[in-house]
Amino acid sequence: MTFPPPIDTLIPRTVPENAYGEMKSDSQKPERLRHNVLTEVLTDEQFTALSGELREQRFAPGEIILEDETEGDSLFLIASGRVRISKRDRLGHETLLALLHAGDFFGELELIDGRPRAARVTAVDECAVWSLRRAVFEKLLHENSRLAYRLLQVLSVRLRTVDSQFVAELERHAHESGKEIGRLKLVIEAAKALNSTLDLDKLLGVILETALGLVDGDRGTVYLLDGEKKELWSRVLKGGERIEIRMPTGSGVAGYVAATGDTLNIPDAYFDTRFNPEIDRVTGYRTRSILCMPMKNRGGKIVGVFQILNKRSGTFTADDESVLDALSVHAAIAVENARLYEQERQKIAMEKDLQAAREVQMTLIPKRVPEVPGYRFAAVTIPAREVGGDLYDFTVKEPGQLAVSLGDVSGKGLAASLLMANVQATLRDQAFTAAPASECVRRSNMLLFQNTGNEKFVTLFYALLDPESGSLTCCNAGHEQPFLVRSGGETSRLTAGGVVLGIMEDFPYAQETIMLEAGDTVLIFSDGVSEAMDPSGEQLGEEPIKAVLLKHHGGDPEDLKDALIAAVRAHSAGAAQADDITIVVVQRME
Repeated sequence: MTFPPPIDTLIPRTVPENAYGEMKSDSQKPERLRHNVLTEVLTDEQFTALSGELREQRFAPGEIILEDETEGDSLFLIASGRVRISKRDRLGHETLLALLHAGDFFGELELIDGRPRAARVTAVDECAVWSLRRAVFEKLLHENSRLAYRLLQVLSVRLRTVDSQFVAELERHAHESGKEIGRLKLVIEAAKALNSTLDLDKLLGVILETALGLVDGDRGTVYLLDGEKKELWSRVLKGGERIEIRMPTGSGVAGYVAATGDTLNIPDAYFDTRFNPEIDRVTGYRTRSILCMPMKNRGGKIVGVFQILNKRSGTFTADDESVLDALSVHAAIAVENARLYEQERQKIAMEKDLQAAREVQMTLIPKRVPEVPGYRFAAVTIPAREVGGDLYDFTVKEPGQLAVSLGDVSGKGLAASLLMANVQATLRDQAFTAAPASECVRRSNMLLFQNTGNEKFVTLFYALLDPESGSLTCCNAGHEQPFLVRSGGETSRLTAGGVVLGIMEDFPYAQETIMLEAGDTVLIFSDGVSEAMDPSGEQLGEEPIKAVLLKHHGGDPEDLKDALIAAVRAHSAGAAQADDITIVVVQRME
């Protein structure tokens, strides 16, 4: 703000300009105050009479002399030092109205209009002022027309000065408002541009071009923050190919901004130790000025960095910082939208792949149960996800045997389904051998161990049925123990076997043979049945499975299968299915 000149430079004086310079000390009150802009019009006799009414007061720098909105009862003549006249608004902002010097005066308005003071008066330097009581001032004003006229002159000059300041302030505000409106228009147009694409690579280019246009920069880079790796990255074109560049946070100018959140406005890059001049030597480009700022989202989190080089005219300004800061949130939102779009696109592609995998997996599962005279079968698998890690199979094995298998791979999803397909292929390969059940399982275990990591394993129930004799030879490799229920209702479990597949290269698996009679039923199931959980996390357990089996074992195996699935659903009570559910029922009718 431009301060008004001392009032004594605007009023015609009756004494030489160097009169104040001749004043040596405050003790020379008559000489010092004789040339005050107000009292200099008095005659010597009038001033001598007046000087006896003056009282000296001293104030330290920053000390308040008069407070706003208080009652006034004195006029103050400044003998030495300076005072500031200021006004606070309702928001607490203080505006400077005037700066008064030695030879000036204040406090006259309250004596003239009788209203409370309209401003605060504060000492700027060590100040000496002399006060004159209201009654003496009013008497002097009535009796001395020259002093009254001088007072009018001073008030007129002050009013004109305030008018000029007011108009200048209005012009300044209008200019700043115009600039701000212009910046807002640019940011609005920039926000529209940022919404023009959801392709992240293209978006980085749009953000950079927008930022360069807003601050009149020559070149630049927009980096995004990889929080997990603590790196900044971007993609740039090189020889027609888009390549990715990365740098650790904390390294270089951009890395420093990403790590601290500070804004760096560097007028000369070569005087900043964070700048790497080697890049200029390699590229032939000359970096002069740099404006590097964090890109923050609405929550204030840093998601990237703007690095703009070489303002085309001069150096980057505070206005450039302000407009980039306004762009920051819009850019962050656009980046987040592009990332969400990319995630959704990948999710859709993954869902398509999973659907294709599910269709392939369904082709590996028998399309119908086998038709064997004197026997009935039922089977179902219900994946917890699009594809599952459970699998059942029926394979005809020479001479005249039927291999029945149910397996469960550790884990779920695509990886588990791929491994189970491998296990199924291995088991089907055993159909071309005359090996017993335990040997088939042993061979499958060795192949699985040799071709997969030990972090994956498979539980398996494998049985060979001889329909003619009714013998069922079983080997259980760590799987849920199947139920055998006789026609009379007696139950037992099929336990012979060994450890799960894939954790030991060779294991001597055992087997057991049972004879199925008419009305006997074998129920094979995965742990997705017995470990099905309700909303509180309680598992179904095996007793309810046994109860369903005893209730339905003499009927159609399909009814038993459906009843068991219904029991699982009832227990789950709407809780999400946590594991694959697979059931196989083997029943001898005659």
